[in-house]
Amino acid sequence: MAGTKVDWIALGISVIALGLSGVSFYYSELRGPEVSVAVGHDVLITKTASLGPRIGVICSFVNEGARQTIITNATLDVDSPSVTLPLAMVGESFGGFEESGGVFKPSTTRYNLAAPIPVNGHDKAAAIFWFVPMASFEFTAGRHEFTLNVDSQDGTWKRQFDIDLTAEDIINIGKSPYSDHPISVVRQN
Repeated sequence: MAGTKVDWIALGISVIALGLSGVSFYYSELRGPEVSVAVGHDVLITKTASLGPRIGVICSFVNEGARQTIITNATLDVDSPSVTLPLAMVGESFGGFEESGGVFKPSTTRYNLAAPIPVNGHDKAAAIFWFVPMASFEFTAGRHEFTLNVDSQDGTWKRQFDIDLTAEDIINIGKSPYSDHPISVVRQN
């Protein structure tokens, strides 16, 4: 028995609907992690006594995939001087202010050893990464390009960003070791 024209149209619409449902199911339930990395407005640079500068980077992670991933490590590549900084600590906060007897006093920055950071599917996470050099180096005035490499069991995600250090920034960083100096991120891609 041959189908009528209406039967064939209904079958075609059903096959298209089934295909679209399959694609939707894949993207909502089966797709692996797809993490986008963003860097905050400022990077903190802190002069240390004997090594190079410690660098604090505010990071946001958005997982557009369906499956969870766990961020296990990160490195920060600096263009000038050419150096790779390992992840040393993760900050709970950059400090802030606490009220005590009607007076606001600065609170200290708190650090933890770097621990894995889970990013659930269709979710986001954030952390403040602190990178500490293994060998001494100094920044010079000018534009510096950084590449943040974030590792997980599912791959590596990268984010490039630039900062402009002025001669005044270099002098201020040198005058006050162990003080955090915010430097604005001028470009991300």
